Amino acid sequence: MASSTVNIIPVGGGKGGIGKSVISTNLAVGVALSGQKVVLMDGDFGSSNLHALLGVSHPLYGFQDLFINKKSPDSLLIETGISNLRFISSAGDNPGSANIDSERVKKVISFIKKLNADTVILDLGPGTSFNVLDFFNMSSKGIVMSSPETTSVMKTFSFVRSALFRRISRQLKNLSALQKLVDHSKPTSADLETYTVATLKENIKKIDKTQIEKVEEIINEFKPAIIINRVRNKKDLLAGNNLVNLVKKYLEVDLNYIGYIVESDRVRESVEDMVPFLIKNPQSKPSENLQQIIGTLTNTDLHLVKEDGRIFVSKQVRLNSGWDA
Repeated sequence: MASSTVNIIPVGGGKGGIGKSVISTNLAVGVALSGQKVVLMDGDFGSSNLHALLGVSHPLYGFQDLFINKKSPDSLLIETGISNLRFISSAGDNPGSANIDSERVKKVISFIKKLNADTVILDLGPGTSFNVLDFFNMSSKGIVMSSPETTSVMKTFSFVRSALFRRISRQLKNLSALQKLVDHSKPTSADLETYTVATLKENIKKIDKTQIEKVEEIINEFKPAIIINRVRNKKDLLAGNNLVNLVKKYLEVDLNYIGYIVESDRVRESVEDMVPFLIKNPQSKPSENLQQIIGTLTNTDLHLVKEDGRIFVSKQVRLNSGWDA
């Protein structure tokens, strides 16, 4: 039986090679170790490899089997050997597996919402295809990953903009003139000034000013978070702040900078060994960074210690007393 409210956390990014899958995997591990029932899902339908980061042998079944072999949803859940954590593969080795139509997207979304879990973490493929954006927009509080490089920051900005405009477009689907306007506002090689929310709203007013309030409501509800990965120095830390400022200025969206992960050989070693770094080296700097991020997401103070091959979990719930001045 599914939980009454499943916390769905899609994890997206504007480009590949930024460590998104590694962080998604370890995020799922950490939330599971904190005591929540977690399902980690591989949402990269064209390149299924998330299982390797968990040390799981190649799955026999994945999402595609919902459609091709008519497998039951329960048969897709794989035990990971980590307490409270199960995994679902995309099984993307089949030809054309990345090309799922809108009806199948709806079926997968319905499947996700019915899962028996406290939290579902969905690791999406890179880029801004409509499928990726629709999965990201399942939640108003998804996570966007970026590395500190300028090219990655700009791609991340484009991802957030595409997700927002797709969100608006879906809400205006019965108003063809306005939907066309939003669709034409998708990111291109044009500069930032060309495609701002302020400009979009001005153009909407010219067609149907009664829709402005609805558009502003959609924007206000959209509150994604950002994690900067592979931070090497203090300058790299500013990438998150720069993104927050860019997104606020041009999109009028409050992006939540929830933390960063430092660049470390410990992470690379864990990938090679197919063991999540949060388990292999829970007291390493990247693990400490991630524990802080998990604390922010779960409103707890999480601390992991490894002794004699065993991991000990300490968790304290943060209480909002309302006594703060």
